[in-house]
Amino acid sequence: MSDENAEARIEEMLKLGSVSSADWQSYTWKNVLAEQKRRIDQHLSEALTEAETEHNPYHMLERAIGVAAVCMRRLIECRLVTDRFRDTPLAVHEVDAKAGTEWREPFVSSTTGAIFNNYDLRSRRSVGRAPKVISDKMLHARVVGVLAGSAYLPDGLLIASDTQSKSQLFHFTPVEITAVFDAFLVDHVRYASDGFWDKDGQVQGTRKVFAVRE
Repeated sequence: MSDENAEARIEEMLKLGSVSSADWQSYTWKNVLAEQKRRIDQHLSEALTEAETEHNPYHMLERAIGVAAVCMRRLIECRLVTDRFRDTPLAVHEVDAKAGTEWREPFVSSTTGAIFNNYDLRSRRSVGRAPKVISDKMLHARVVGVLAGSAYLPDGLLIASDTQSKSQLFHFTPVEITAVFDAFLVDHVRYASDGFWDKDGQVQGTRKVFAVRE
């Protein structure tokens, strides 16, 4: 490369300016997630006790669930949790849609429309769901409701996503929803490694990025 070409390239690079940045960090999302955990606990308690408040606890719950879901998604997508945590299902409970009943589409404005027609709220089953699955369904919540006074299920929070809602919904007691958030908050990456794979699986070149989080 001639000196002339080198000078031209340097001059062009200088015109591009600079980009400053930092590595992804978990505390930025965990701090917000911890606050949303507190809010959900507070507003769920307000709804269950029918407390007199200046705000609508159901509106506050919907917001806190959405913000918490974003935090969980970012922790996963930015590889700020360990690989083991990301791949290990968390224990949750699901309520199935009613069998042999015609699905009744809820109004768009309603967060729990036709819920007794569409779901069998007499039982729930324990299942394991990956952290990303849980955060996705909370982020795209189509059903957000509070169940109270049931003879069949404990008081708690009902959540279903737009893609999940016709088959089942999540049911969380206050302790159970807190446990999901705590699972994200207590997971800590102690070792991180990033690199590249070439077409033969060797660590060289700039073809495919791999990442390890332990």
